[in-house]
Amino acid sequence: MRGIWFGLVVTLALGEGLAAAQPKICGNQTALGSWNLDQCPQLKDDGAGGDEAAGDGIYSVELHLDPTTLLEYKILPQGTWAVALGQQGSCDTSGSPTGNDTSNVRIVSPDLAGPARFYLDTRTLSDPSYATAPGNRSFGDTLMTRSPQGSCPRWFVIGDFQNLVGINATAVELQVLRPGILVGRHTASKVLAAGWKWKVVEQAASGARELGPSGWAYAPCLTPSAAVSSAVMPGHTVYFVVDTRGGRLRTVVADAPLDGFSSDGTPLCPLVVDMTSSVRDLAAVGDAAPAADFGPLDGASAADGGSGRPLPGIHCDCQLGGTSVPPSSAWWVIPLLGALHRRRARASRG
Repeated sequence: MRGIWFGLVVTLALGEGLAAAQPKICGNQTALGSWNLDQCPQLKDDGAGGDEAAGDGIYSVELHLDPTTLLEYKILPQGTWAVALGQQGSCDTSGSPTGNDTSNVRIVSPDLAGPARFYLDTRTLSDPSYATAPGNRSFGDTLMTRSPQGSCPRWFVIGDFQNLVGINATAVELQVLRPGILVGRHTASKVLAAGWKWKVVEQAASGARELGPSGWAYAPCLTPSAAVSSAVMPGHTVYFVVDTRGGRLRTVVADAPLDGFSSDGTPLCPLVVDMTSSVRDLAAVGDAAPAADFGPLDGASAADGGSGRPLPGIHCDCQLGGTSVPPSSAWWVIPLLGALHRRRARASRG
């Protein structure tokens, strides 16, 4: 009996140790540990910081990175170099077959105006509409699909559903379904037997990026395609759903269009708000900018849409560090204020 309890304790201890193993991200910036394992930050599944929900199997971390022309990183699911998730193939941004023999994930000129989030999805999904990631581990970030900085790439689904594979009239362009999730819709025009394939590609003149269930790649280091377990008949509606942060690919096949798979029109790369524009009245939304640019601000309700209704507070045409009257020409202001004060005092005593 004692031996049974001992074995049970050891098993539980080992299980807890495996469960407690914290994934890490290592990369070429100080915030990413500068490739020093001891300093590489952990990805956590505790619902705090950059993690959306505790215990959901999706680990994440939010970091502030320095501007750079090339960001490189790897995800370490076990927190060690024993297993490292990176870019598929050994190509750099120009497609050179020897440009990235370390297989680091490479992001050229990432948009680092705000914090970046990195994800590791460890879930085992029983839903057959999801493509199986190798070892049930996929990963991603909030940077790749919006880089390089200053541009907004276009992303397409290509695959067996096309008559001629590639970015052409039959490719399906992806739109934002919700933050981090892209969706594309296709009406089938031919029969597809179970096992047909597709993947995501960037429209680019050179160095195009690709995403499949095994992760990111640069052409010509082609990433494997997602295999679909559902057969398709002409007229079927096919939805391609891409989680750009966790790297999951999903295919939904239906006899007719479905609710919940329509883009809300949110741009993939929202315009950066120019905070240097003239904001003269700190309490009136309408003086700042149209509601279409900023949305309701400073307490303006969604009902009025920030239409310019003056709100309680200080209204001024203030300019910091400047004056409309030179100090030398206003020497009389202080004596005048003093005289007015004395006159009021005498009137109150009388």
